[in-house]
Amino acid sequence: MKNGMLDEFACRVKEKNLRVITAVVRQGGRITARHDFEKERAVNLFSVSKTFVSMAVGIAMGEGRFNLEDKVVDFFPEAPQDRGEYLELMTVRDLLVMGTGHAECPLQKAGWTVGGECELDIPGLFFAEPVVYRPGTRFLYNSSATYMLSRIVSSTTGELLSDYIYDRALKYLGIQKPRWDTTGGYTQGFIGLHMNAAELSEFGQLVFDGGAAGGRQLIPAGYIEEASKKQIDNSDNRMDHPDQRAGYGYQMWRNTWPNSYRMDGAGGKFVLMLPDYGAVITIVSEEWRNMFAILELVWETVMNKL
Repeated sequence: MKNGMLDEFACRVKEKNLRVITAVVRQGGRITARHDFEKERAVNLFSVSKTFVSMAVGIAMGEGRFNLEDKVVDFFPEAPQDRGEYLELMTVRDLLVMGTGHAECPLQKAGWTVGGECELDIPGLFFAEPVVYRPGTRFLYNSSATYMLSRIVSSTTGELLSDYIYDRALKYLGIQKPRWDTTGGYTQGFIGLHMNAAELSEFGQLVFDGGAAGGRQLIPAGYIEEASKKQIDNSDNRMDHPDQRAGYGYQMWRNTWPNSYRMDGAGGKFVLMLPDYGAVITIVSEEWRNMFAILELVWETVMNKL
């Protein structure tokens, strides 16, 4: 352990009254620093869940279940017959990069709220929302796109996404099978995965290491390489913080910090991938007022100690 690495970060978190639960730093594949502000516990990771869905997609594609250019409508018998040109063109890749061509997120329009099991007909909402832009050309943060990916994994593998990614990856990391919230009997995917910081840190290391752990290639390395790149421009999106406008990959965000990317969830859940430092920083918080103040403190107080 590197004593003191997180001392300044912890002091500033307390000064700003930010509700961080746990911070974990890994370098060279091992934990080098950790600070527990509260007793560690499993929490809803919110949109960090999306990256787990992306990795399940990568595994399924590696098994030949489907590919990036497959059309979304081909996976859903309930897709409307009168589709319009743009819906017909929409691919799996467009779902991954939040480039569906929608002007609004169907879930937000439907008034969806967090709360475990949800019975909204998300595919129905998704297909009812007009596709007004050519898919793949405009970024719109769209949680329903992630749910559609979860459904595609299920329809092509015969398993719930929650079971599939556990059996293919998580169990090899020594992680107990986690809880996932559901919608319509399927894994929500866009939200609702419950883990603690230590477990999330293990998954972050797996992604950082190109999907390899314990001598097994659990996730295709080439997929992770593409997933972590800027795949679509999001500089004009509706979100306020610069780190929300630095580019988007396959359900992961690029950072303003050079050559780095992250998993990102509401309330200050971050897994920061820092290849130039050989580092993975995992932070689990329940900070609902100013989550990006936590990210800024990492840039200000931790990076110079790696």
